[in-house]
Amino acid sequence: MDTNAHPVGRRLVAATGVLALSLSGLVGGAGIASADPSYGNIDQNAKGSIIIHKHLTGGDGSQGKPDGSADADGDPLADVTFAAYPITSLDLSKQTDWDTLSNLVVPDSSCANPTAPTLSGQTLGASAGSGTTASNGQATIGDLPVRAYLVCETAAPANVVQKAKPFVATIPYPDNGKWLYDVNVYPKNTVAAIDKTVEQQSQYGYGLGSIVSFPVTTTVPALDNNANFQYFQIKDTMDARFTGVGVPTVTLNGAPLTAGDDYTVAVDDATNTVTVKFTKTGLTKLKNSAGQDVKATFQGTVSSVGDGTIKNTAQLLTDTQYGPVPDTPPDTPPTPPNPPTSPEVQTHWGDLTVHKVDADHTDAGLAGATFQVYNATDPYADDCSGATKTGDPITVNNQSSFTSDDSGVVNVAGLFVSDSKNSPVNATQRCYVLVETAAPAGFVKLGQDTPVTVKTGTTDTSVAYDATIKNTKEAVPGLPLTGAQGRLLMMVVGAVLILTAATTVVVRSRRNATSA
Repeated sequence: MDTNAHPVGRRLVAATGVLALSLSGLVGGAGIASADPSYGNIDQNAKGSIIIHKHLTGGDGSQGKPDGSADADGDPLADVTFAAYPITSLDLSKQTDWDTLSNLVVPDSSCANPTAPTLSGQTLGASAGSGTTASNGQATIGDLPVRAYLVCETAAPANVVQKAKPFVATIPYPDNGKWLYDVNVYPKNTVAAIDKTVEQQSQYGYGLGSIVSFPVTTTVPALDNNANFQYFQIKDTMDARFTGVGVPTVTLNGAPLTAGDDYTVAVDDATNTVTVKFTKTGLTKLKNSAGQDVKATFQGTVSSVGDGTIKNTAQLLTDTQYGPVPDTPPDTPPTPPNPPTSPEVQTHWGDLTVHKVDADHTDAGLAGATFQVYNATDPYADDCSGATKTGDPITVNNQSSFTSDDSGVVNVAGLFVSDSKNSPVNATQRCYVLVETAAPAGFVKLGQDTPVTVKTGTTDTSVAYDATIKNTKEAVPGLPLTGAQGRLLMMVVGAVLILTAATTVVVRSRRNATSA
């Protein structure tokens, strides 16, 4: 029997012996062994059990059967605990109490305090037993005397956003003309999940000082008519390498929500945690938006490389109650041990360190060379040696020009490498192009660009620089020669002239002699 419908006003005939008021309902199970306890008078000395089959809402709509011969639809849910509280004011050996049971109404709020439930007009005893569902979604509360029991869901995983409604079960339970002493019930739960991704870095820049944007999405679960969210918070503890953290936009089904009216954003500076907290107005909108997506976009400015990999997850904190939306949702609700948590996302960054040197003596670093950094046309080529530049110079920490220091070292503090969501996922290196814009005084500016490879993390310059860039000296026009070197040259030239004159005289003498 399916009892997902709200119970108020419903009456069950006395012959049923059970008021099933759970999310999915109450059905019965196989009778205990006796001469034939399934028929005739109730065995008031018998013991029975409540066998719980816990499933998620959804599925094909099929229901379990009272004797447990068929299971309900929906995926099984583990780690959900139920407790059975005897209704001590009812005696099932009395027909008049069966009549009372048939008119019993179980408010949805009966288990608002699951360890101390209440039932109007009735007296409840201490828990007669409890059971926690295993991986197959089943739990058994056994050794139960003949009695009516209020069954409460007392604990559930943190991703369960709507607990099962309280319901009343009897030992035994009538089914198809038989008494069943082992009663199978099929209450259901609604759970929530959360996802996180990374936006393309091209929207925000490729150098340190750029924003990194993390959209976080969760689907609003469907609640019963009389159930409402008590709080709904999306929380992200951002890495310490992010500064200026915040949430610029929150949308519901793609439409922007209004900060202050629908939600507020709180930042804990001590932990760098950012939390989106829905107000009463926002919680009401969520209740009316089952199946729609809520997306909160968390952002931060990346300030340092560190080990090169920045990891982040987001969490959903929410709870529901059978009752009104609170006027003031709790600001800091308790954090359960395992709240719904998004898959981890990563962004990867690396620095660029090059050495500017004298081509005639590479141990001599050159100060004063300036460079700009550009994206490569093919940033994820297998070999960056042929990379060509594209776009505008990249800004890193508000500067787009980088100058070699007294040791000839040029350091670009951090450049984007890759992330875990956009292709190529988790690439370990990325191509960039260095362009020399000014050479050191006395040296020739490079006539070609320098492709470079940026790898995740920081460069170990004790092993090697990311690139070594050589400059040659400028050519200088010839200088006038003076001093000893000038006199020596004049003597050499004079000697050459004398020798030339002597040679000319000898040649002419020989010619004259021949003519005579």
